[in-house]
Amino acid sequence: MKVTKNITALLLLFLCTGLLSGMQAQEASQDDEYTRVITGRANKIVDAMTFYDADKKIVVRDAIVEHYRFLNDAEEARNADVAKIRETYAKNKELRDAKIDLRKAEQEIEIRDQHFAFYAKLRSVISEEQIDQVKDGLTYGVLDVTYFSFLDMIPSLKKEEKEQIYIWLMEAREHAIDGGSSREKHGWFGKYKGKINNYLSQRGYDLQEERRQWEERLEKAKDETK
Repeated sequence: MKVTKNITALLLLFLCTGLLSGMQAQEASQDDEYTRVITGRANKIVDAMTFYDADKKIVVRDAIVEHYRFLNDAEEARNADVAKIRETYAKNKELRDAKIDLRKAEQEIEIRDQHFAFYAKLRSVISEEQIDQVKDGLTYGVLDVTYFSFLDMIPSLKKEEKEQIYIWLMEAREHAIDGGSSREKHGWFGKYKGKINNYLSQRGYDLQEERRQWEERLEKAKDETK
């Protein structure tokens, strides 16, 4: 009987060890895949830039990878904590919501610190112009696409209006850089596009009419190229 119990215990031990090893292997595989993906994204950004020093290119690429990883880890940690808070304080809505808001505020501070640390690392190896290229790479070039779309849609924009639009889009880009997903990054630009639309409407522009005429011009240009 004692031998049987020992065998059973050993089998359970081997089973648990095997399951643990399998889980660790799976986690390692997932981490390797994530590293491959974000390194690919970072390489795409630096490959579009000009470097006269190959070592600097690697430093910038690794800084971008580190930034991606930080944002992902911060988001996962926050989501796990929020889920735990919801479960723990399910019967106390006010306390639950307060703790969730606190956890999100803590994450915002962590991301803000990372934001400036990331820029400091970039400034130690590349110029401000190149940093702008990194920013555009991290945000899919949405700033320029959106800016020139406004200029193309409303040719009569005044100088100060163009400047204001560009400033707001730069602000949107600063937020979008720290977005943990493509959806979040585009969401920041969407928010500021709404702000710009309100500003232009207050300045007397009929945006619906401007857009209608713009679409007509685009369609006409398309027909002419056929």
